[in-house]
Amino acid sequence: LSLVLLSAVVLCLTGCGDISDIEVTSVQIESIAPNGLRGVHVGLAVGVDNPAFQVKLSQIEGSLKLSGKVLGRMAMDPFVLQARSAEVYHLKTSVNIEQGVTLAELLALTDAETLNKCMVDVSVRATLKGGISKRLKFNDIPLTNLL
Repeated sequence: LSLVLLSAVVLCLTGCGDISDIEVTSVQIESIAPNGLRGVHVGLAVGVDNPAFQVKLSQIEGSLKLSGKVLGRMAMDPFVLQARSAEVYHLKTSVNIEQGVTLAELLALTDAETLNKCMVDVSVRATLKGGISKRLKFNDIPLTNLL
């Protein structure tokens, strides 16, 4: 789920003017730690090539939906995409399974046909170096666009 959130954030940013050339070059899971019975903390090492200007990303949140039902919610720590750089960012993400979601629903996500029906909602605050900030919301992004 955290990889989905990160992919969605980058996909959303690529629709914005000069930052359309931002590219995720690598993704590695560095750590996974349980957080209660319904959640995990995930550490990611994400390579990003940003030929554009500096952008601070904060309030990064997302949800994974199947047939309109939210299966899980994700939140990522804020980070800054450095201007004109190719760097590896070490990011922390929390993933929580929604109450009422069954093990059978989660296991169904291993089926390609079920994944084709999944949608992702993402919201992020993007702040430019000069302080101009905007909340960006993107709903019903097909999960297959991000994988």
